[in-house]
Amino acid sequence: MLRLLFLIGIITAISSLKSDAQTIHSGTVKDSANAPLHGANLIAIPDSDDLNMAFSISDEKGRYRLNLEKDSSYVIEISYLGYQKIIDSIIASRDIQKDYTMQASNESLEEVLIKKKMAVVVKEDTTIYRTDVFKTGEERKLREVLNKLPGVEVDREGTITVNGKKVDKLMVDGKTFFTGDSKLAVENIPADAVDEVEVLDNYSEIPFLKGLEDSDKMAMNIKLSEGKKKFAFGDIEVGGGVEDRYSLHPTLFYYSPKTSVNVIGDFNNTGQKSFSMQDYINFEGGYLSLMDRPNASSIYNDDFAQFLRNEDFTYNKNEFGAFNIAQEITSALDLNAYTIISNNKLETLEEYNITYIDEERGLDEFRETRQNNDLFFTLNKLQLRYRPNADEDLTYDAYVKTSSATANGILNSFTPVDSTFINTMAKPDGIDFTQHVNYSKQFSFEHTTTLNVDYKYSKNENDKDWLFNEPIFNTIIPFVEEDSLHLFQQVNTTLNQASLDLKHYWVLNNTNHIYPALGVSFSDQRFSTLDEQQLDSGEINSFTEVDFNNDVHYRLVDQYVGFQYKTMFGDLILKPGLFYHYYLWQVTQFADEITNETKPVLLPEFESEYKLGGSEKLRLNYSMRSSFANASSYANRYRLSSFNRIYRGNEDLENQLYHRLSLSYYKFSLFKGINYNFFFNYSNRVRSILNTTILEGINQISSPVYTDLPNETYSFRGSFTKRLNDFRLTVDGNASLSSYSRIVNQNTIAYDSEHYGYGLRIRTTFDDFPNLDVGYEHDFSAFGSDNFQNRFVQFQPFARLEYDFLNGFILKADYEYNYYQNQENDQVNRFQIGNASLFYNKLDSAWSFEVEVNNMLDANFRRENSFSEFIVTDSRIYLQPRTVLLKIAYKL
Repeated sequence: MLRLLFLIGIITAISSLKSDAQTIHSGTVKDSANAPLHGANLIAIPDSDDLNMAFSISDEKGRYRLNLEKDSSYVIEISYLGYQKIIDSIIASRDIQKDYTMQASNESLEEVLIKKKMAVVVKEDTTIYRTDVFKTGEERKLREVLNKLPGVEVDREGTITVNGKKVDKLMVDGKTFFTGDSKLAVENIPADAVDEVEVLDNYSEIPFLKGLEDSDKMAMNIKLSEGKKKFAFGDIEVGGGVEDRYSLHPTLFYYSPKTSVNVIGDFNNTGQKSFSMQDYINFEGGYLSLMDRPNASSIYNDDFAQFLRNEDFTYNKNEFGAFNIAQEITSALDLNAYTIISNNKLETLEEYNITYIDEERGLDEFRETRQNNDLFFTLNKLQLRYRPNADEDLTYDAYVKTSSATANGILNSFTPVDSTFINTMAKPDGIDFTQHVNYSKQFSFEHTTTLNVDYKYSKNENDKDWLFNEPIFNTIIPFVEEDSLHLFQQVNTTLNQASLDLKHYWVLNNTNHIYPALGVSFSDQRFSTLDEQQLDSGEINSFTEVDFNNDVHYRLVDQYVGFQYKTMFGDLILKPGLFYHYYLWQVTQFADEITNETKPVLLPEFESEYKLGGSEKLRLNYSMRSSFANASSYANRYRLSSFNRIYRGNEDLENQLYHRLSLSYYKFSLFKGINYNFFFNYSNRVRSILNTTILEGINQISSPVYTDLPNETYSFRGSFTKRLNDFRLTVDGNASLSSYSRIVNQNTIAYDSEHYGYGLRIRTTFDDFPNLDVGYEHDFSAFGSDNFQNRFVQFQPFARLEYDFLNGFILKADYEYNYYQNQENDQVNRFQIGNASLFYNKLDSAWSFEVEVNNMLDANFRRENSFSEFIVTDSRIYLQPRTVLLKIAYKL
């Protein structure tokens, strides 16, 4: 804490020095009719080469603000599309307020020529930045360029926000860059290749659907330097360090008017992962897409995802390659394809102190797990897009995901009454193949139709060997006593899924639309499990007679019809809707039918948006949702899911039904330098699928049930950002309240979960001083029932430094401290970690050098805590030791 206060003190001192040395030049920009001009560019060009330009964009009221160095001379240029440029000279001796009136231009110039004279062009939902105005020559990658643009920010994970709104898709010269996720782009595209950045709000893939489908997406298009019809660029980086550490990172980009090729490689054993769980979620369509899927949780927990979830490890070897091509085949037909290949070797060591809580007592367990995992996967996409005219769009997408892995593990479990030792070897293998066809046709201004057809095939197999030192679940599993107990397990899942959706957009008039829709989806899943003991003699001890092993065939048909009605009252948009679904589902176990049901469901929805101004919006959304479980939940015989957990499905499950309400408020003002974002969400499950648990010691037997037990969640998050000169202050907060019930040991227990948190962050954007990003996050959690209570406090201060000095050196460092306290038993966890790098690149030289130190403090492990209905866990996750690397890069 003292370190953080010291850093804030430094920032405050620098702030006072900067404030004394600056003046404010402000006022308004209007036209000859005294109407404010929104989006006028004001550039203050200093007479001295030692000073940097200042820039401002007028807001919806025509207001502007320029921060200038005191007692310095400036030439101020004011530009606006279709108006004559104004040039003014001033001496910034004191704060000045001055209004400007612009006259309409009589000249007819090409827009591209006008854009070149303007730093930023704002036109309806499109904003164009000319990056040369903001570059200082020290930028290495696209990340550094974007962070210098007004209203644009890139976080550490590569997520881009513009005026507080997340960019959902990234393109280069109008072509999707790999998956469209921004991470690969911001970390690999060289800064000097970027000429303009185009931001497209309310983005629609199909232009004539804009204004109909109410897209809230934001896209960013990186326009490369003009005058180069065909050119290639990139770099190659090679690094080596102590203890045989290495890294190799080549990138190559080729662009021409009809062809673009991107190649990225990353080979290292320093622990830097090129493909994370977040990247996998983006590949699957992003969090918003997953929220609408009936089995979204399976994405997080499938055999493929579990290997990506490990963010901390004792050793990681990463081999990553990505290839992307975009080709204009004809003027009406485009091809876009990519392949991502990754081969990872991962070693982990984790220790857990676990307390199991039931009505009578608590039982303590110490557990140690070691994993040695090898994962190979590929992600592939092919897209063909045919646009024969401005009123038709036909797109075909094919996705293929393959994965295979070998996981060897050792688990040791110790309780006051027992010790269990387990060796495991798992070999998951899977393939997913998805096809999507979209056809959109605008027959007239009043009538537009879209047709979507989807088909997915997936097959996943996992063979797992367990070696136990003693029997587990003695009353359920009939082990034959041997020195070492060998249990073989096989889990297979096959899915065939198809859907057809037809939607018509009927424009009644300028303020009233109606959108009728109908569709059908069909899902066919097969799920089988095998658990058996393999004896030393080679014989098999089958568990089938004691209700183990499954062979389930699950079919679900969803037919629906409905409509949405959209109307506008001034700046208020209302969009109610109503959909009727008719479900049919059938479940067989070993070819015997155990479920055959039908059910109609009526699902209302409502959306509204109120525009309070050009940069201020209020949104309210409500919907009732319905979803079914997957085949594994209907498998009504036992299967072993971990050494201390048995799971048994339930054939009597039906569809979950829940209300979902969200309210959001957004406001941005470049003139005032403020940005508000507030979100409120509420969900209430009317009917849900919950797991019931029988807890005996550390052993758990779980099964899903269909219930109307209460399950409500309220959540809020908000942030306020204020820009002041070279400082950016952010205050954010969040709260989550949940009330629900679970069935443990045949008792229905009501639980309450509360979480509150707030954070404070200060970031600087100096040109001549070191830049600091410091702050802290403070979180409070409470979880409990009538039987027990748990309260936790977490405090995380952090600091990051970036300093450009001596014409070519860039120093970067970061530090994070974590304090965690369980207030019930006064248990305290502390953890700190830091990284640093020093980069050098001589001006106009293709060579660059960098010394990088990861885990600089050589922290041994990271501590974490978690809790659930009957388990409180304190974890120690061991880390890769300190790594020191010397990198040399050459720009091609």
